[in-house]
Amino acid sequence: MLIFWAAAIFGSIFFVLRVITSIVGGFGDDSMDATDDAFKLLSLNSITSFIAMFGWSGLAAYSQYQFSFFVSLAVAMICGIITMFITAFLFKQAMRLKSDGVVFDVNQAVGQSGEVYMKIPKDGSGKITFSLNGMKHEFDAVSEESCDIDSFQKVVITKVIDSHTFAVRLIRRENNV
Repeated sequence: MLIFWAAAIFGSIFFVLRVITSIVGGFGDDSMDATDDAFKLLSLNSITSFIAMFGWSGLAAYSQYQFSFFVSLAVAMICGIITMFITAFLFKQAMRLKSDGVVFDVNQAVGQSGEVYMKIPKDGSGKITFSLNGMKHEFDAVSEESCDIDSFQKVVITKVIDSHTFAVRLIRRENNV
């Protein structure tokens, strides 16, 4: 009976600690780094669930239902294995929800219009926002015309400087008053 108590307490405490650390600091979620097609039966999460369920179901079978130690051990193993498969399956399904976001080629932004988000000094960089394929993006930008471009001004992206920076030109409005 001591083995069931030890597994139940250890498994439950370890499970609670993994939940707390994954919520607070992002630690303890190694199962989420699995490859998409892997079934990851032997992840830390599924092993933890096996230990906790092994302990609690074995304890219930032995104490509550008065089964013999070996029958309780068999019940505990079966319940632990079932829980391990269910946990692995749930994490596999959760991985299907994971997305790396929209990936696009920065060269697609050339010719797009945007708005200055943070002032672009003539000899420095600022920030612009623009929409591409229904998604809003924010990038660093430099002035192609060597002049300051104030915030909230409309610009057009003229070329790619690097993967994080564009050259832009102010869109001048004609006064038709």
